[in-house]
Amino acid sequence: MPKLLDAEATGVLWDMVGMGALVSLGTTSDGGALGITITVDGRWRRTYVRDPEDLATFVSEALPAVRTACEGMRASSAPRSRGRRTRAS
Repeated sequence: MPKLLDAEATGVLWDMVGMGALVSLGTTSDGGALGITITVDGRWRRTYVRDPEDLATFVSEALPAVRTACEGMRASSAPRSRGRRTRAS
């Protein structure tokens, strides 16, 4: 597992975090694979990788979609109206 985290592709995962994505890492119960979940605006994708090549393939496919999704979430400088919540009786 440490070899996966030393892979060059982990830098791309950090880039995704910097864009605003939630990146979650965990191992399978047998410890044989690394589970990676990327969440942007409530939508998520999970994959399992066992070697650096699989990790590189996953991040190269995921990066454009994450970039597009995160650009769409950026806050606008336009003023917004705020609605008032009503209390439940």
